[in-house]
Amino acid sequence: MGRATVSHGFTFIELIVVLVVLGVSASVVFPRIGGFLLREPEPWQSARKLVRAARYAHEWAVTTESAVSLHIDTETGKYWASDQAMREGASESPWGRDLRGRLADDVEITALQYRGEDRVAEDVLVVEFRPHGWNDPFVVTMTSSDGETVKIVFGDRLGEVELVGEEGGG
Repeated sequence: MGRATVSHGFTFIELIVVLVVLGVSASVVFPRIGGFLLREPEPWQSARKLVRAARYAHEWAVTTESAVSLHIDTETGKYWASDQAMREGASESPWGRDLRGRLADDVEITALQYRGEDRVAEDVLVVEFRPHGWNDPFVVTMTSSDGETVKIVFGDRLGEVELVGEEGGG
């Protein structure tokens, strides 16, 4: 009688093939699921973008040792920065080129307020970041089309930023 051979495992090639098939399957399935499960609500995404823009303007001011202004337009949801040279008509700074953006389409800026003062911004809030690290304290309130509200509270030092949200606000 002949001897029967018994296999107790997989070959290296079989393991590689299984890993490749699993990798391809995961790359197709997870982005679709992740878009639904891991997606942050629009006002929070817009708030985080605006916080990053403010931090970038702050770094620009400190690095170049010149005042930088962050402009936030309530009508269009656009924001941009400018430094003293740009305000005097010089060509665009390489820093300013990267510091433009727009909030999500379904997010509206519902209030802009300078903290510590009674004045409220009308259409465009202009926040000045100074070379020594200080800025005008201000509050931006954003509301999405579904009523979710997020406030960004900026202190007089840029490290003092707080996001405050309200479900169903507006």
